[in-house]
Amino acid sequence: MKTVNKPRSGQKILSISLSLALLCLVLSFVLLILSLMLGEPRLSFASLLQVLDGQATKLEEIVVFEIRLPRWVVGWIAGAVLALAGTMLQDVLQNDLAGPELTGVSAGAAMVMACVTIFSLPLSFSLYPLAALTGAMFSGLIVVTVASSKLRRSSILLVGAAMTATINALVIVVISIGSPNDIGLLFFYLTGSLANRTQEHVLALLPWFIIGVPLALLAGKALNVFRLGDEAAKARGVSVDRIRLLVFGISATLTAAVVAYCGPIGFVSLIIPHLIRRGVQSTNSYVVMPLSILAGGTFLTGMDLITRIYFYPVEIPVGLLTSIIGGSWLLFMFIKRRTGL
Repeated sequence: MKTVNKPRSGQKILSISLSLALLCLVLSFVLLILSLMLGEPRLSFASLLQVLDGQATKLEEIVVFEIRLPRWVVGWIAGAVLALAGTMLQDVLQNDLAGPELTGVSAGAAMVMACVTIFSLPLSFSLYPLAALTGAMFSGLIVVTVASSKLRRSSILLVGAAMTATINALVIVVISIGSPNDIGLLFFYLTGSLANRTQEHVLALLPWFIIGVPLALLAGKALNVFRLGDEAAKARGVSVDRIRLLVFGISATLTAAVVAYCGPIGFVSLIIPHLIRRGVQSTNSYVVMPLSILAGGTFLTGMDLITRIYFYPVEIPVGLLTSIIGGSWLLFMFIKRRTGL
């Protein structure tokens, strides 16, 4: 017999939200310490304290401040941004299975970056997100336009899957033109990797995070209205098409920034919003969005630590692990919808 969960009161939701936020912060701090300590060379906690106090060897300082710390920061920002982008897309498209990797956004951005690499286009490092955004917006808008005008909105996953498959095939064609060195380089990029991320990547990604996240949070009120449906949103004076395009643009921009520097790390944007909504039993964007940011950063840094340590000395791209978990989660969601569990 199917049970129905009663909606939780505002005070209960607030209490759970604060608990989840605190849990994410504590886990993030623990993962930071472990990420700085574990690896080759392995550092003890006492050695790490010496590094932070400026009393360690030059090698240990380089390992901590120039290799492991930037990698953790980039991973946390990427996870937070992807989870936030997924939350926005699911709300604005009124589809809990929507995400950058299922709407063509990630594939479009990856296609542009593959072309930049293979054809050695003269593009500065700081302009990578803008180039990726061009591909993300182009493919994503095609998917949204077709799904909104020609099909039911519930069919957006079919359109997105078709667009993603087409673009991925084109990416393979582009890669086949390149040299063996290009193919090896793009393998890690196209599977989503945080390896070899430096302070330069942190400084390049940070402005997009600082500007994009507040803009996304400001859209919380509109996203709550979208959850009621287009007709209800229009009745409340919301310009549905304009706001949907704006929110989609912010989500695509955040995703493109991550794809430009880390590759298309899959399914973080799908998993985290679902877990947060189930945890707090609320769809309120003012609750789900901030928690998704914290949980997304924690989740991706945890997955990266697992791929970096568990499979050592082999370096497994973190995007492979998140795709395995996310693909399994997506299959579970489809089965749940089909059976009504």
